[in-house]
Amino acid sequence: MKLNDIVKRYIFENKKNTLLIITSIIISTALFLVMNIISEDARNLMVDQAKKDLGTKHASYNEPTNKELEYLENNPKIRKIGKQMLLGLHDIGKGQTLQILWDDKTAKEVNDCYKLKQGKLPTKENEIAVDTWYIEQKNIKEPIGKSIKLNYSKPDEKGHNLYNGEKEFKIVGILKTVPLLKAQGMSIGAISKDCAIKNIPLEDKYNQAMFIFKKEKNIPKQVEKLVKDGNLDKDNTRLNNALIIAMSDSLSLKIPYIIVNMVLALATILLIYNIFYILVYNRTKDFGTLRALGFVPSDVSKIMILEVFIYSVISIPIGLILGGLIANLCSEYVIGVIYNVNYVNSIKSNSYISTYLTSMILSILTIIISVSKPLITTSKIDPMICMRRNEEKIKINQKSFINKIMTRFFKDYGNIASKNIQRNKKRTSLAIASMTLVIFLMATVYTKSTSNFLNDGGLRWWIPGDYLLHNINIESTSVNEKSYDKNVLKQIQNIDGVKKVITYRDKSFVLKTEEKSINKKSNYWKEPRSQEMLQENSEIVKGVKLYTHPFEVLGIEDTDTLNEVLIDGKENLSKLNESPYVYIDEHSSKTLNIKKGETIKLDFDTCDAKTGNRKNTISKEFIVGGIITNLPISSQGGGSEFGAVISVNQFNKFTGVSSYERFDIWTSKLANNKKVESELNKIIDKSGKGILIPYKSEAAGLEKSDNQKTMVMTLVVGVIVILSLFNCCNTIVTSINSRSREFALFRGIGISKDEIKKIVKLEGLIYIAVSFVIAVVPTLITRAIIIKDFENINLISLKFIGAIILIIAFLTAITMITTVKTLKQIQSEDFIEQIKTLE
Repeated sequence: MKLNDIVKRYIFENKKNTLLIITSIIISTALFLVMNIISEDARNLMVDQAKKDLGTKHASYNEPTNKELEYLENNPKIRKIGKQMLLGLHDIGKGQTLQILWDDKTAKEVNDCYKLKQGKLPTKENEIAVDTWYIEQKNIKEPIGKSIKLNYSKPDEKGHNLYNGEKEFKIVGILKTVPLLKAQGMSIGAISKDCAIKNIPLEDKYNQAMFIFKKEKNIPKQVEKLVKDGNLDKDNTRLNNALIIAMSDSLSLKIPYIIVNMVLALATILLIYNIFYILVYNRTKDFGTLRALGFVPSDVSKIMILEVFIYSVISIPIGLILGGLIANLCSEYVIGVIYNVNYVNSIKSNSYISTYLTSMILSILTIIISVSKPLITTSKIDPMICMRRNEEKIKINQKSFINKIMTRFFKDYGNIASKNIQRNKKRTSLAIASMTLVIFLMATVYTKSTSNFLNDGGLRWWIPGDYLLHNINIESTSVNEKSYDKNVLKQIQNIDGVKKVITYRDKSFVLKTEEKSINKKSNYWKEPRSQEMLQENSEIVKGVKLYTHPFEVLGIEDTDTLNEVLIDGKENLSKLNESPYVYIDEHSSKTLNIKKGETIKLDFDTCDAKTGNRKNTISKEFIVGGIITNLPISSQGGGSEFGAVISVNQFNKFTGVSSYERFDIWTSKLANNKKVESELNKIIDKSGKGILIPYKSEAAGLEKSDNQKTMVMTLVVGVIVILSLFNCCNTIVTSINSRSREFALFRGIGISKDEIKKIVKLEGLIYIAVSFVIAVVPTLITRAIIIKDFENINLISLKFIGAIILIIAFLTAITMITTVKTLKQIQSEDFIEQIKTLE
């Protein structure tokens, strides 16, 4: 008898098992490929969006000397370098600033802030192109061709003024407003290179060099080496951290992808092993007969190897084709519709050959690992044991915890279900392992999708609403006067179309501490520039040297604004309004060694609004109620080294002035925006203070971007979850199909179809419960790795618990549906005929 004939008979004799094996390998191979291709495309998409929002530069170097600039230009590790010359800063008024500068071609490209809306870019010394936000603020009608006179000053990195100047320009172009610059109170005034060179009275004329490395890996380390090799000033180096995080350029953000691929491999190994284990178990008598007829162990192994080879040759190519098709369809017809087909194609990887090869190798390796043990078992088994089919001894512990629980709550059904689980430990282990991996995978995908993927680069920190009405600038943060009162708040809330208003106070306070309170390992203490500032602002009080630390302090009324930044102190939020609690940022907690529960004294050094001269100091002690990652919003008040939050009520009591400095305003989709803006401007004109900054178009763009990212993330999660659940269902179907004779015997002794269904359902519930318990620890470990860089995300939160409950409920529903449908098919066959096959 030829081995080929035996393999052929096995393949065609049980078409159901053959189809199941081939389908399983196809789906597993497709899962590897789809997971990697879509994840890569989604990541490319998110990174490209981040580059559009944040610019493409990896880092920048401020105030370079001509020698330092030459070093950077000739560095072989830098792919692109852009140069900028800043003529000066022009004060528009109300805390808004016009940057008068020239950027070379590369700088314009990496900054992405030179999109011409009208006219042309300047080429002559007296020409300038300004952005639309500047035009709107100055209310210039038909600006092209008009002349403007601008006075300006040029500060250095320490804030010291280098020179002043004044020049008349002719507007030749209008630039599109950059949302982030607008949020920071900045406008762009682009001038010609000739103008910058002639009017900057310094030897080192360049203000900034921005660069992109050839390799987008380990950017912080590359910058560190660049600074060291070129003997550059570390304090002048600025990393584009938001872009680096969005690019996931850190090991902690790559580990989840590695873990998910490992889980997929384990799930595949488990599934194929389960199928081949059942095949080997069902063929033990055949193998025994073959051994008795003179087949040696290697012949039996060859039969299995040949069968596996045939399955692999058929399944893996189909799996790769199917995976590629699914990935391409998702890219073209789903992601392409969400964004734009041409755009999606432009950011796709040039070649997926390595992804295909990796997926194929992973599939082959998983198949080899899967069938290794069944092959070894088959070749070693004694022919007489094979023919008796009595190799495994059945041991049932009637006093086990699960058996007691099941019997107590489900009586006889629970007793039988518990004993069935114990009777075939391999089948039980495989089912539990399969469900454990599904729970783990779905929980991991949830954690990943709610952390890094939807990062918007911090734009929401600057642009939270549709409109910003505020009276915050560098000078106003030290002036103790009323900006807006509750009547102004009511006027805003009563405007037709306004649906939400969030109020803030914003001032600059200081905290004085002794040297021993400062963390000596912090950059705040070690960096020369910080040390210089610390010494300048220190004073001797009663023989003790005190250092002054600046805090930007927000007053809030809605504690929900802290939800996204809260690390510790949730229990004190309800007391924030009535008690003198303060929430400090993590940077101040670590740098100044301040812990939750401690008492700190904040000073408010007030100044005269007209002269700027210091008036008096107000002091008050506050209890540290908790820690936040950073302030929930960013203002145009210049910022401070440290940040803190108290309630508006406590803020008013402390300063003795009841006021608001900022209103973030949201409008409904059907609101008349022109009317809303007009009414808000009337409020500004009436109060004579502050400025209205409309963010309606920017907010709409952010909302669209958020929705697009969410839809892409939903697609990625959906594909992974569906294919993973298919694997789980496949395991359930294989397991139930292998028990057809067992169910026939149950029917033979008088157990009805419905009773069998109840027993098998109970077994499924036990599998899910045990799987959940096993999955808890690895899931939490992986989640801890993923959220390590997102300290505002708790390891265990209500949202995470809710997600786990939904996952368990969903898995339970899928398990029950699959079980019922498979059982229905098996029970439709004549159980008498199935019993007759038993010998």
